[in-house]
Amino acid sequence: MTLPANGQTVLVVGGGPAGLRAAVDLIGLGIKVVLVEKRHELGGAPIRWRYKTLAPELRPTEEVMAPLISAIEASPLVTIHKSSLVQRLDGQAGDFRAHIGGEGGRATMADVQAVVVSTGFEHFDASRDPRYEYGRAPNVIGIHELEGMLTDGKVVRHDGRTPKKMAFVFCVGSRDRATNSWCCTICCGVSIKQAMEVKELLKDVEIYMIYIDIRTFGLWENLYWNSMEQHGINYIRGRVSQVFDTGSQLLIKGEDTLVRGPFEVLMDMVVLSVGVDPGEGTAQAAKAIGLATNPFGFLQPKHPNVHFDSAREGIYLA
Repeated sequence: MTLPANGQTVLVVGGGPAGLRAAVDLIGLGIKVVLVEKRHELGGAPIRWRYKTLAPELRPTEEVMAPLISAIEASPLVTIHKSSLVQRLDGQAGDFRAHIGGEGGRATMADVQAVVVSTGFEHFDASRDPRYEYGRAPNVIGIHELEGMLTDGKVVRHDGRTPKKMAFVFCVGSRDRATNSWCCTICCGVSIKQAMEVKELLKDVEIYMIYIDIRTFGLWENLYWNSMEQHGINYIRGRVSQVFDTGSQLLIKGEDTLVRGPFEVLMDMVVLSVGVDPGEGTAQAAKAIGLATNPFGFLQPKHPNVHFDSAREGIYLA
């Protein structure tokens, strides 16, 4: 990676955690930044869904995100375009011209020497898979919705009652040929983090993690062991075939793949550990900037094992 010289300008597309981190690092080097964010606010998914903490360090979201956002908004080196899109990128490395479109047809051009694209991700919409009753059974929620409850310090059912038994169903919209065939690599760790946070709020709740495999890589591994040893969280290796809303509880049917037999359990709440889809602006940004996407819709790096280089010189992925 070759950075522009001090005093030159980099276009950063996307104002989520990765884009903000890139922008803060660039201005720290004296490089000007033009930041383009599709939505009306900076911060991406952690701000939009009100995450309580960020794994694997479990630092409060506000502690991580607020300094990044403040640094960007206060810096004279940064020009921010919210509710905006890059509509076209002309030129070549060291001499790009970005055409930026904003609300009300407002158009701006920016001359930049390099580009960082960080269009982020979306949580999988579990209503695409009818097996889980998401969107129909009010006590079936996603991990992104649970984050808001944890931030508020109040995990309750739709009727306001405190759950006595909860289940996390892993790999919803992930590792499934009917929806998304890839592993998102993060939902195991995030779900385990959340289960421990629920136990800290609700000491008597029974929590069951229904998983295909546990994929807690690197720094995430301690979360897995701590959840059992320190919080008494239960694990069932299996696959869920259906969630039924009985009115008062949720009936989960599936196969226990360790004992090779069916199981049925009644729960007060079910949390779906949803995978991720490409950020809502990824396809548009790829077309406008001239980047390839992989078969799953994510931005395609130049080399499979070097994820920050794109195939177009002077454009980097974050």
